Amino acid sequence: MGTFQTLAQPLILDFADSTTLGIGETICASGMLVSSLFLGAKGIQRGYVKTLCLFLLAAGVSIAGFGIWKNIYPVCLFGFLFFASLPFVNNCLDYLVRVNIPDELQGRAWGLIGFLSQIGYVVAYGAAGAIADGIAARFQISVGRGAAGVVMGAGVLLGLTAVVLYLPKSVRGLEHSCGKCWIGPSELSLWEQRQAD
Repeated sequence: MGTFQTLAQPLILDFADSTTLGIGETICASGMLVSSLFLGAKGIQRGYVKTLCLFLLAAGVSIAGFGIWKNIYPVCLFGFLFFASLPFVNNCLDYLVRVNIPDELQGRAWGLIGFLSQIGYVVAYGAAGAIADGIAARFQISVGRGAAGVVMGAGVLLGLTAVVLYLPKSVRGLEHSCGKCWIGPSELSLWEQRQAD
């Protein structure tokens, strides 16, 4: 996300003007609104790990697609799809963390999660522009195309992360063992009954 936020503007300004950039950013960001409204109405009932990995993969493919063409239409389409995938990812992550960590550790866990995610932003903000400039200079291309290369690379890495994340049984088992070790006997029988349903 940090890489995308840093490099989306120079990528678009490489072939479009500032008015087109503003319109494109609005269209892209509206993907988050659309999927949030869908989740607010329908929600996710089960399959949180699978949904998480699927939408992480979709986000990766969307970021990679965002940088391919020097044309505002596919850029807006892939940007919209990227932002549309984020509420699904966030919803699933939130659910899996909340039900697998005991209540008395939630504050510490979310503090650590927030710290780690913000460190990722800091690294992305600090490195993405320099890497894009370096690519542009090395291959003698525009800074916008250098930015596109970094964005596409980030998309490929995110897609690979989604696939690797789904492989361990311990990750797939998070949903099936949700809260099981943190609840009392009466809640456990209720939990097991819900799982059977």
